[in-house]
Amino acid sequence: MRKVTVLVPTYNSASYIEAAIESVQNQTYPVSEIIVIDDGSTDDTDKILKDRQDIRYIKCGHQGVSAVRNRGIAESCGDWIAFIDADDLWTPDKLEKQIRYLDEHPDCPIVFTQYKNFTDIPYEELSERQKLVMDVVSYPCLVTALIKKEVFDRYGTFILKYSYSEDTEWLKRLSFAGVDLSSQLEEDLYLRRIHHTNTTISHESPGEKEWLSLLAEAIRNAKKAKRGDL
Repeated sequence: MRKVTVLVPTYNSASYIEAAIESVQNQTYPVSEIIVIDDGSTDDTDKILKDRQDIRYIKCGHQGVSAVRNRGIAESCGDWIAFIDADDLWTPDKLEKQIRYLDEHPDCPIVFTQYKNFTDIPYEELSERQKLVMDVVSYPCLVTALIKKEVFDRYGTFILKYSYSEDTEWLKRLSFAGVDLSSQLEEDLYLRRIHHTNTTISHESPGEKEWLSLLAEAIRNAKKAKRGDL
């Protein structure tokens, strides 16, 4: 059986975090550990999670999503790593179907799924930005992935200066380094919640200048990874 660590970065998501954890615990394929890395939340997250024995809860100062994801990777004991944002959900069979794919493709280092956006907000109360995001789906998406931990050892973790699009740089880095990112299950196994405080809602997509800068950084980091400098 593959040992899977699930990392849950969180920042002020007390309203949603328990549902996210429950969706991981209800998987038909059991996870080895769940690590919640709290990026300095000021809501009730600490009160809700600090005494739970069924997860590892790590409280950090506010550093940003790249730092807390990296902390989780460093703390993990699994051979495989998966992410779930604290306001999102997994379908019960997500992990089982990804593991089955890996069993059938033993050389695959990373497998994605499709995702579906959902919201608890009545449609007429959605902002125009929220409606736009509800209709947009981008692939591949980091949070849907099941990733061999060795990939992080070889190609590095997330760049701290990025508070947004850090996952895009990392995936582009892998692509430029020659990692096959084409393995994806054609099912909506990850459910992405759209609400008023989403990072996705509060950030516009990178402009051309920012996008070119991100691609240049990904190319530099891919070269470093190939030299073993990351």
